[in-house]
Amino acid sequence: MWKTDSRLDDDLHDNDSIAIPQLHMKYMEFHNTYSLMKRERELEMKRLVRDKWLYYKGKAPASVYKEMPFDYKLTAKDEISMFIEADEEIQKIQYKIDYIEQVLFFLDGVLRMINNRTYHIKNAIEWKRFQSGM
Repeated sequence: MWKTDSRLDDDLHDNDSIAIPQLHMKYMEFHNTYSLMKRERELEMKRLVRDKWLYYKGKAPASVYKEMPFDYKLTAKDEISMFIEADEEIQKIQYKIDYIEQVLFFLDGVLRMINNRTYHIKNAIEWKRFQSGM
């Protein structure tokens, strides 16, 4: 999407200039959507860490242990942290958070490029004037 949106038309700089607010809004909506998704995943992660802590500490309801038995007795904080960090469900959510952060990093760069687009258009116009001898 940005691959096509990032192109400047050599002949129609006025159209490119007029399109800047629409482009900004388009990518700002993406940024807001992904920011909210990240926040949702972070809250989901906190709830899951709490549940996993109870599970590995041995304080979860008995019904949980019937479904997923856990035979170890973890007493040290480091042991519990290690099991939580290595938990498959935790890792899946962390992967989603990392992916969303990467998308947000990209969108931040796109928004910076859009904000600087007027300068790129101005430089392209000046370069054409220079080439034509004006």
